[in-house]
Formats: sequence, C-alpha cells, structure tokens
Amino acid sequence: MCPIPNGVKNLILALLILFVLVPFARAEEELLDRVVAVVNDEIITQAELDAVLRPVYEDYKLQYSGEELAELVREARTKILGQLIEDKLVYQEAVAQDIVINEDEIEKELSDFRKRMENPDEFDAMLEREGMNMKSLREKFKRQLMIRRLQDMEIRSRVVISPAEIEKFYRDNPDKFRKTARVKVRSLTVKKSPEAREKGIADEKAKERMDSLFLKLKQGENFEALVASSSEDSRAKEKEPSQWFEKGSMIESVDEAIFKTPKGHLTGIVETPVGFHIFKVEDVEEARQISFQEARDQISGYLFQVKSNERFREWTEQLKKTAYISIR
Repeated sequence: MCPIPNGVKNLILALLILFVLVPFARAEEELLDRVVAVVNDEIITQAELDAVLRPVYEDYKLQYSGEELAELVREARTKILGQLIEDKLVYQEAVAQDIVINEDEIEKELSDFRKRMENPDEFDAMLEREGMNMKSLREKFKRQLMIRRLQDMEIRSRVVISPAEIEKFYRDNPDKFRKTARVKVRSLTVKKSPEAREKGIADEKAKERMDSLFLKLKQGENFEALVASSSEDSRAKEKEPSQWFEKGSMIESVDEAIFKTPKGHLTGIVETPVGFHIFKVEDVEEARQISFQEARDQISGYLFQVKSNERFREWTEQLKKTAYISIR
C-alpha cells in the first residue's frame, strides 16, 4: 500500500475535525438545523449544540491541534449534548409541575444581565452574535428561572447537612484547614537583557544599575518613590500590593529572601533568571491551623454542594428512565 503524503493526511485530519464540529457558518442552514437529539416531544438542533460548543472549540484551538484537538472536541460535544438533554428534561418537568415565573422575575434577570455588560453596545453586539432578539432572550431567561425554581424544590430544599457531618469532615481532613504562611510584597526590579535571560549569562550593566539603586536606598531614598520611577516590574505602578504569595510558590531564592525578612523591611538584592530585585515585605500572615469555627460555613457549603450534585444526578437519572431520548 502506498504511504499517504503528509499534505493529504493533514487535509483528512482537518476534514475529520470539521465533521466532528459540523460547520459553524450560518450559511449552512440545512446542516446547522439538523436534529441531533430528540427529548420526548422536543428536539435539539445542531445550531443549539454549536452555539455552546463554538467558544469551547475556539479556546481549545489556541492550545491544541491535530488528533488531540479532534479528540477533545469530540469529548466536549458529547458532554455538552448530554447537558442540553438534561436541561430539556428538567424544563419539561418544570412545565409539567406548572412552575410559574412572573414578568418581574424575568425583568430582574434581564437587568442583572445588563449590569454585567461594560456598555449598552456590548449587550446589542451579544444579541446579534447569538442571533437573538429581546423576545428570545426573555424566553431563555424564563426557561432558566423555571429550571432553577424546580431544582430548588426537588434538590436544594431536600438536602440537609447536620452539625455532626460538618464536625466529622473537619476532623477527617486536617490538611485542608492548614493555612500556609503568605506575604504581600512590593518589588524594585531591574531586568536583565533579553540575551542574558535567554542564554542564562551574566548581565553586568543590570547588576550595576541595581547596585546604584540599592545605594540610594541605603542613603535614605524612599523605596515606593524609587519603585514608581525606576522599577521594571509589571506591578510598579500599583499604589499598594494586592496579591498574596504563599510560601513555596516562588523560586527558591526569592522565597527564602522574602520569608526571612520581617514585615516593613527590605531584602537585599536577589538575583533571578529574569533580573535583579529588592523586595519590601508589606504584610505577613503566619502559617496556622484554621479553627473549626472559621471553617464551619465553608465546610457546610461544600457538603451541601456535594450532596446537591449527587441528588441531582439521581433525580435526572429517574427522569431519563421515563423519557424518550434519541441521539441522532
């Protein structure tokens, strides 16, 4: 058998990916509108599936290619279709149980959705991008609210977490409630040249510049002012540091220098593959065990979510047993 040329292999693979996704172009209306599943008396079309799958595909495409991309897309398609089927089943059950959503509830949902948009133009662009109008968007929100209301009735209202369960979880999982030491720091940074960073060689000019800045600090120059005027760190313009760094999360030389420096003090010059740094420790939280009182609400929320998910799976499985489901 003759070997298949690489160019032909790539073309075949590209076609396989396209067949998995089914073309997203809206011009292919016949293909987009084909039925991919039937749930009782409702259908799920290729267009509905693609609307959810498209952004996942675009994200995957940035990170993967070839057979790996095709396999991930197939898996995503299966999961998304399963979710759409479950949504149909739950909505149909909500209709069967006469769940009522009034216009005020829909209006509030719409208002909250608008507030998440940066500007009105973004909202209009979203409608156009999704091929929706206000009527279809309101209908979508109504369906979501009906599903949520039914889940509250059938799932969440029936989940109970006892104090004994919370205490047992805390006792059985001590490692989950240990807080690692962490710090907030401000850095004065002089970067090495691109060549020095790439090849891992010394950069005397960068070192001399940092030595000069360190001398200014010894002579009493304000650290924050020097950071603002001279640091090449991406956070140099921050008025105050906002990010906490846990012990062990940075490279060894930085980690060691920072965690042996008291709050309010400066480290010496620390060299890294990127450049030279001086750190000021702005805040410190020591390692400690989180108390049961502190952890109780967090544990309760976690156990509630776990039990809710279990109950939802059991409940939807019961719905599926009495439903007609056909995947095309």
